[in-house]
Amino acid sequence: MSNEQQLQALIARIDALEQREQQLTYASNAYQAILTTLLGNLDKTTRDKVISMVDQAHDIAYSKANIEQKNRILGADDITQRIFLFAQGRTSQSR
Repeated sequence: MSNEQQLQALIARIDALEQREQQLTYASNAYQAILTTLLGNLDKTTRDKVISMVDQAHDIAYSKANIEQKNRILGADDITQRIFLFAQGRTSQSR
């Protein structure tokens, strides 16, 4: 395979990865909107119970995770916390 062919193959792979990233971003945004709406429509007591259960599940998963998994959990936790704060009518801030 020539350098030009390798370059074209690499560019095609990069394009495919960028398209996949964009699809995942759209899906993530949709799920965030759905979850925020659902949580926002619950009564405060139920919403707080759901948030507490998710926090507990996060703590359990984090304690059992390896280093790579912990990094993923922390990234997901940041998004989850923003959803919770928004559903509770607060702006994004540290807990």
